[in-house]
Amino acid sequence: MSEASTVFKNCDVDGDGYISTEELKTALTDLAIIPTENLIQGIMDHYDEDANGKLDFEEFEKLVKDLKKFGEADPEEVLDMFNTIDQDKSGYIDEEELRQAMTEKFDTDDQTIKAMVKMADKDGDGKISISEFIGIIMSLS
Repeated sequence: MSEASTVFKNCDVDGDGYISTEELKTALTDLAIIPTENLIQGIMDHYDEDANGKLDFEEFEKLVKDLKKFGEADPEEVLDMFNTIDQDKSGYIDEEELRQAMTEKFDTDDQTIKAMVKMADKDGDGKISISEFIGIIMSLS
């Protein structure tokens, strides 16, 4: 049994096959992460793909996989940053969203934006996933 399935099973107290926000607080604590309200909201915004207010096992498993990549980075800050840039809330940062974020803060040209996406986009789908974003953040620290 994987770590994700063990934690999911232990935290799905009511046995409905979903992790509620209250159960998520317990799950994060079990994973040695402090469950602040902002972190819970950021997780739900990003991982609750069907927007039903709770995480099914697949959504939770993606969360656990991504949390393992955070290392020393603060999950709340990284999720908040990602969700801020991901304007259309698709779960990915596309070239246009990155361009908007970068031109608001820095004087960045198109060539630099394209290079940044290409560098971050490990799976070649033309957009940056949360795990690819975490990789960028970790390489900067």
